[in-house]
Amino acid sequence: MKNKRNLKHRRGEDRRKNPDRRNGYDRRSNHAGNAADNDIIFNTLEACQYLKISRPTYLKYITSGKIKAQKIGRGWKVLKQELDRFIRGE
Repeated sequence: MKNKRNLKHRRGEDRRKNPDRRNGYDRRSNHAGNAADNDIIFNTLEACQYLKISRPTYLKYITSGKIKAQKIGRGWKVLKQELDRFIRGE
């Protein structure tokens, strides 16, 4: 049995492994069947993991304009389509 303290302080990836508890929908999985990858939005951590680069490097690419992202609240959001374009070098 897990200690209540450990369950209370889970953060980041451990918490995101479970589907969204509000409505049972996990936006990272493809429940819609043939939903386009263009609609997937990544936050900074997810984009860094997808590109396999560090956070400072990712933010440098955003400020230099190599990756087009939107600042929403305190974080940056970027479309998967934009990251794929960046990888292709277009």
